[in-house]
Order: sequence, then structure tokens, then C-alpha cells
Amino acid sequence: MFPTVEIAQSCLDQVASELTRVAPREGLAVPLVWLSRRPPEPGPTATLHLAHLEKVVIAGVVLVPAEKQLNSGFRVGVLGETDGLVAQATKRLTRRHPRLRACAYLHSHPFARGSTWPSRGARCDYEGHMLPLLERGLQAGLATSFSVIACRPNGGDGWKLQTFALDDERRIVDLGFAQPIPDDHPDVARALLPALSRRRGARLVRAWLHKLRRASVATRVDELFDGWLRIIAGPLVALVPPGFPDQAVQLFRWDPETNAVSPLESRALSKSGALLELVRSLEEEVSRERAQRLLPEGASADRAGA
Repeated sequence: MFPTVEIAQSCLDQVASELTRVAPREGLAVPLVWLSRRPPEPGPTATLHLAHLEKVVIAGVVLVPAEKQLNSGFRVGVLGETDGLVAQATKRLTRRHPRLRACAYLHSHPFARGSTWPSRGARCDYEGHMLPLLERGLQAGLATSFSVIACRPNGGDGWKLQTFALDDERRIVDLGFAQPIPDDHPDVARALLPALSRRRGARLVRAWLHKLRRASVATRVDELFDGWLRIIAGPLVALVPPGFPDQAVQLFRWDPETNAVSPLESRALSKSGALLELVRSLEEEVSRERAQRLLPEGASADRAGA
């Protein structure tokens, strides 16, 4: 079963206006999507496959400046420096709304009526857009990519947005046409969830990272799908939910020698030094275990230190 596709009306209006502006040449835009998962939902660190998805909601759009586009009747491209500009605009939107992801490509086939299909060949839809997006998505835990292709309806001058995805075998799957929904639809509200929905949560995370880095703890922060943050600090892994601080942080102990991950008790973690305290506690625990492994069989750490 494949996901349905929805698009906020304001996004559709932006896309339609841009594609009409350049017609009969091809146009393009960068859609930002929220991926709604089917129950039971995989965990925030699980790889998302197409079968896990219930809805693909287009709730944001980045337009490419007109002077940066290279439009023709059967192809559209951009000038070399444009990728950086689009990346900056995309980053601003995804920072404000971390559930949104740039895992789709949108362009038009103004020559097609009723329906269309991704083109194949070097620099075309499949090889040029869908496969590179898939490789980038896999690095973030998404095992699919999306291509939204606008075509003309059988009658009239409007636009229909036909959506395609890649399955686990890298085959193209037709997801049908994107259904417009009002901007006040609950799916749009969920897609546009603000970053760490409350300011107190954002302040706490910044304070954690500040103290960890001042203490010279090797720290990495990953932005996961659906607004989750993963903080890896020494032997500690913390998964911060989008509703933090009202939702508890999921905690894990990570052993870099074996790459084993074991769950710890989830906690609210309301203090600025909470993560650093946990890291130091786990470091002591790891140090004791390593010392024990180095002792002769039958000896104990207490007896060795006596």
C-alpha cells in the first residue's frame, strides 16, 4: 500500500503561478514535505521505507530565482551557483519547521496532458533527480525519494501534480495526483510544527551542548525525520522529541568498541547540566567495566585496589 499525497493550497498556488510564468517552457520548484508514518510507527532512528509512509504532505515550497533558471521546452536547469542559494532558503524553512524535508523534486511537463511519467537518461528525471535524492536520503534514514511532475489537465490551462516515488528495488511507483488541502488543515499544522515547539526546550538543548563542548566531550547532533534530534555525546545517545520538554528524552548507552546500544530510563532532563552529568556517570561506569575485564579471572576491582 502506497502513501497518498497532499499539498497545502498556498503551496499549490505558488507552484502553479511559477509554472504558468515560464510555460510553455519547463519550470521547477523545490517542495518541502512532511512524511506521515503508518502505525505502528518505526522509531525515530529507524530507516523509513516507502511502505512505512501513510501520507506525503507538501507544506512548503522554495522557488528558484527567475534569473537563475535555464528553461526550455523539454528540460529545465539552473546556473551553477544556484544550488547554494536554494540550500540556504531550504535550511531556513527546515530550521523553523523541522518536520519538513527536501526529499522531492518538482518540475513541469507542459507538453503532457492528463498524466505523465518520469523521463530516463543522463540528467533526466530518474537518473538525474530521483536516484541522487535517494542516495542523499539514505544518509538521513530515508529509503525512497519523490518526483512531483506537473502536467496539464485534459481540458483547460491549470496544472495537475502527479507524484512518483522509488520503492526498495529502485523502481518508479506512481502515487497519483497531489490532493489540495486548505492551509488550516490539521495535516498542514502537523507538517509545520515549529522547532522544539517551546522556547524553553530550545534553550535547554543549547545549554546542554554548550556545557558538553566546554567540558571537551565529543558531541554530534543529527536532525532526524519528524522533528527529532539525536545527540551523541561520548557513551550517551539522547533522542530529543519534537514536543520536548513536555515529552521525555529517550536515552541510550552506546559502546563505540562493539557499536552496541542499550536503552536507559527516559527522563525529563530539566537542568542545563543534565546531559553532562549523565555522560560523566556513564564514563565512570564504562571505566569500571573495562578495569574489571583486565583483572585476572576470579579477581575483583575492590580486591585489586586493596
